Amino acid sequence: MSTPETSMNLTARWFQAVEATGDFMGIRYGRKPASSEEVEWAFVSHCDCDGIGGFARLLRNSGAKLHVLPETKHPNREIIKPLWKLWRKSRSVGKVATRQDWDLSKRQETGSSQVVAWHLFTEEETEKIRQNCRRMNVTVNSFLLKYLDQAVRPDLKKSTAAIPWMIPVNLRGDIKHDDDTENHVSCVEPLVAAEDSPEDIQRQIRHCLASGEHRANYLILGMGRFLSPRAKINLISKNRDKPEGNIGAFSNLGVWDREKVIDTSDSWFFCPPVCKGQLLGAGCVTFQNRLSLTIQANLNFPDQPDFAKTWMARWIGAL
Repeated sequence: MSTPETSMNLTARWFQAVEATGDFMGIRYGRKPASSEEVEWAFVSHCDCDGIGGFARLLRNSGAKLHVLPETKHPNREIIKPLWKLWRKSRSVGKVATRQDWDLSKRQETGSSQVVAWHLFTEEETEKIRQNCRRMNVTVNSFLLKYLDQAVRPDLKKSTAAIPWMIPVNLRGDIKHDDDTENHVSCVEPLVAAEDSPEDIQRQIRHCLASGEHRANYLILGMGRFLSPRAKINLISKNRDKPEGNIGAFSNLGVWDREKVIDTSDSWFFCPPVCKGQLLGAGCVTFQNRLSLTIQANLNFPDQPDFAKTWMARWIGAL
């Protein structure tokens, strides 16, 4: 009989189970020296930390002094109400795109796809994006998600269907682990319609947070303390066989070192892992006032190997 796990290890154990099904759970980070046009890619295991934590480890290893990592603005310590609302949401979801709708080509056997595209904005371009978002009264996150969704749609079988996206949520400040770089992460899954504006997307994300969807998903992960590693693997594998599922994760690590205290001329990139059943992962981070975007595809395209670059070009063009 398996030994119940401590709460500190729960999220890590789930990511380990995901890897056991054949996925690669390395969080992708890129460092671009000012003197180079090439990005040096590295991976930090999601079994060890979340996106924020992995980035903090890399910066600290390079000598940066990071004392307090970003904390959530949406703490929620309720239990029953978030679970109830998440169940109600799952029962009320209408017609949405399914995994078959984005099965465009032969999937790779793991999520370690090298089909990657990136873009780095200048400080001036980054500020223009911020100003545009302020005029629209939306977050940069909602603004970017709108046009990422728009960039991918032309290549789906049902380009007008509502698309579920996974949005990671930082739980620092709501939960606490001894190591601040460990997994303090949950998620919400908004459904983005083709006609949704950035304002519409932001309202939906805020509704997910207000209803405690991120808290409910974290509590569900916590139930894994009663499951053996094999039971977790079986549950994940069974879930992958269902047609429902998000198109991929879009994760924003936020703004880092705006005052340029860290002594570096490097630029940084970030992208979450891609799991079976997902089409892509996309990530962004603003480091020293420069926004970077990264897309990682989870498909082989024998006739168009630079498909991630196509999505990136559409994304940037729309911004």
